[in-house]
Amino acid sequence: MSSIVECIRELGYGDFTALQKEVFRKVAYENKSVLVTAPTGSGKTEAAVFPVFYRIIVDGLKPISAIYITPLRALNRDIESRIKRIASCFGLRVAVRHGDTPDAARRELAVHPPDVLITTPESFMYILVNEKLLPSVLNARYLIIDEFHEMVESKRGLLLFTVLHLLEKYHGFKPLKIALSATVSDPHGLAGLLESSGGVEVVRGEQVKRMEVKVVVPGGNVSDTLLGDERLESRLLYILRAGEAYRAVLVFTNTRSLAEILGSLLKTLAGKQGRSVVIAVHHGSLSRSHREEVEAGFKKGNVNILVATSSMELGIDIGHVDFVVQYLSPRRVSRLIQRVGRSGHRLEGVSRGAVLSTGNLLHVLESLVLVDEALKGRVEREDVIPKPLDVLAYAVALTTLLNPSGVDKAGLFNKLREHPLYRNLETGEYEKLVEYMSYTRVIREENGFLKPTRKTRLYIYKTSMIPSTRDIVVTEVSSGRKIGSLNEEYVVLELRPGDIIVLAGDTWRIISFDEDEGRLYVEKAVVDSSEAIIPHWEGENIPVEATVALRVGETIDYVKRTGGLPPGLARLLEAQAGLQWDSLRELSGGSEVHVDYVEDVRTVFINVNWGSKVNSLLRDVLEHVLKREFPLVDFEAYSSPYVVIVRVKGYVYPAELLRAVKTCLVELYKYIGDEAFLRDVVRGSRAFYWRIYQVAQRFGAISPGETKVTKPMLEALADTVIGDEAFKEVTVKDYDLESALRLASLLARGEIAVHVRTYKGLAGNHMELLGYVELPVKRDMLTVDLSQYMERLLERELTLICINCGYMKHGKVRELIELGKYSCPRCGLASLSIVKGDALEEKGIVDKLRSGGVLKGVERHVKEDLAKRAVLLYRFGDQALLAFAGRGVGTSEAIRILNNASRGGNLIAEIYEREKAFLRVKKYIDKRG
Repeated sequence: MSSIVECIRELGYGDFTALQKEVFRKVAYENKSVLVTAPTGSGKTEAAVFPVFYRIIVDGLKPISAIYITPLRALNRDIESRIKRIASCFGLRVAVRHGDTPDAARRELAVHPPDVLITTPESFMYILVNEKLLPSVLNARYLIIDEFHEMVESKRGLLLFTVLHLLEKYHGFKPLKIALSATVSDPHGLAGLLESSGGVEVVRGEQVKRMEVKVVVPGGNVSDTLLGDERLESRLLYILRAGEAYRAVLVFTNTRSLAEILGSLLKTLAGKQGRSVVIAVHHGSLSRSHREEVEAGFKKGNVNILVATSSMELGIDIGHVDFVVQYLSPRRVSRLIQRVGRSGHRLEGVSRGAVLSTGNLLHVLESLVLVDEALKGRVEREDVIPKPLDVLAYAVALTTLLNPSGVDKAGLFNKLREHPLYRNLETGEYEKLVEYMSYTRVIREENGFLKPTRKTRLYIYKTSMIPSTRDIVVTEVSSGRKIGSLNEEYVVLELRPGDIIVLAGDTWRIISFDEDEGRLYVEKAVVDSSEAIIPHWEGENIPVEATVALRVGETIDYVKRTGGLPPGLARLLEAQAGLQWDSLRELSGGSEVHVDYVEDVRTVFINVNWGSKVNSLLRDVLEHVLKREFPLVDFEAYSSPYVVIVRVKGYVYPAELLRAVKTCLVELYKYIGDEAFLRDVVRGSRAFYWRIYQVAQRFGAISPGETKVTKPMLEALADTVIGDEAFKEVTVKDYDLESALRLASLLARGEIAVHVRTYKGLAGNHMELLGYVELPVKRDMLTVDLSQYMERLLERELTLICINCGYMKHGKVRELIELGKYSCPRCGLASLSIVKGDALEEKGIVDKLRSGGVLKGVERHVKEDLAKRAVLLYRFGDQALLAFAGRGVGTSEAIRILNNASRGGNLIAEIYEREKAFLRVKKYIDKRG
């Protein structure tokens, strides 16, 4: 044993920390399962593996002795190298199994099982149905679950807990469990997910890492802006200066698209200013090789500013981080703690970071509250989906596959109810699930027993708890330029031609969606403020919890009374730009709701500081009630953590509208306390069908890339068990029903007052509410760049064919224009016609005519059309070629376009408008256009 100790010391591990000593005692000597909660960089991994490896050696355990489950493949790579170094001191063999593991390595696992297996939740399921590996897996005495806080809020984690429970009940598999977690709100309550019988002890890291975090509002002190946006450039300069001041800076964003944009802007600005910083981007959509290269570059110091998303919150080893920048509000305390905790990644190190905020006062207050809560160690409550039916379907199918002779249906139900997740599972819900699974032939029921079918194994391999989606490329019609991307289900469910979306900082009008190409065609929109207020897409934003929004409201009340911030928050703010706190005076605080009607934009602002999920429910209830009360008027609603905005599309008396909104608020309890009404609201919500899309994938009913998703298809699933689970997800993940009921009670009792106001135009308080999400409320939009569109026309290809002699010439429009004349070079007649494509059909008709053949009906029409096109080419020349290069421009459209141009119209603009019209109806017509 002394040689093992010496080896461990040579790896750099000296004395154990207090946390590691406590875990070692509980696991190695007391044989207890534990949930270990401690900050990032506390040595949790070592705390788990040291006692496990010690027991494997002392007890002489056979492979597989321990299984280490982690949610990310990238973590597998990192953990593998760390664990292998430690395992080598004990003479233990470690192997990894995940989706990228080569076939040869997978076969080796079955032949020579390792002492320690590192895997993901998904690969663990596949291993269980491998007859050769199953005995070795069930032999494991220890099970380590990493990133437990991530697992409890995801369906993949809940599936793992469910399957482990059923393995214990049916196969006696009860390894000692060690769960590793960042700070969670209720560790004792969550520990029950690990073992239904209890007995899991919580070990907290007593020594909390010290954090130094400020909220920074960079000043608008950029003398010569290089990017055209002074405030944005100030934020970018702050990051670049941090990169020069520190060796290694990690910059977090909340979305992948923002990470890409921010990385690009930082590189552009650094290049223009000649700054010697190296910037890279890291997120889950990038290739594995790119991510590994970036991780290695940052660890070696070759990259000193790394822009990343949530994937870098977890324990991927990228070496020492000196400073963390959270770009814009992290929206959740737990995220901020995880992210800033990446700096000073040692227990004794100080975690230093900053939250970069815009000058918007709500954004600043939210960031301050989040930082204050993080410093006090108060995190949000975890959202755990109760009795998840999609998870249960997979677990039932897997259980039948592992017990092919049959599983007693009633017995399975009783065993499930022993687990905290399914304690409230009702017989009717269980029966409906089994009926659905039998109908889809995933399992079969025979004399009260559930058995596998020929489809069961395929179902296990093809179904995943991680829903995927196709990205739809948003394309500008005039330039063909990619603007960004949207999820397919959102495009299918929410967007229609003519809708306005806000994307990449601009406002766009939708022209059409091409399902086959996976493209959404748009044009820049010239819009007024009323149109730009409501974005049709904001992405799946991280929700701000009610507790945070309520503190923002309380802080607004304090500022109104005193004119400044509470001292505890003021010390956290580093504002280089002057903040106008007077703008808060017209905003709601914590004990009131302001309902404002703004005449110029025909919009109602309901300023209610109760967080993203409460306001989402309030938005959907209001939209539902208003549409019922004013059936001839269209309403469009949007919400943020601090406001619900309802735009009126049509006419209604403002006084009647305000009365209806106020009544709905005061009587809110009547609405959301009625389950039937709530179900109607959910079924009419934006979130419901998006959740159906995800749940249907987890049930194996939809295969992304194989199934063509339509709204009617999703509507057909609404009344099935899939719809039941989607409803539950909306009420837990998208709404906060518990907090909403509390709000409703306060409104009903008058403890929160509702004040109705009318404005002519948008006031400062409305601009603050809109500015929270940085919507372009009023801006001069660029018009279509017709010269750019003309370049696209010149690059398209056409064919010239002589209807007299059969001569043909194919090429780009710019090449055909260079010919300079449009009579046939072979026969000299004015008989050259224009054809799109290769003109093989037209060539056959011309040859048939020249050989004396008789043309039939369709052929005669084609010949007549060719003759008309020949006249147009001879008369209009270059203009005719450009016209026919437009998508959807046939002969009759070309005649109209060319005649309009000859009367003074803009030829390129006419072609562009025709192409837009074509794209709107493209899916309904013959695509040969």
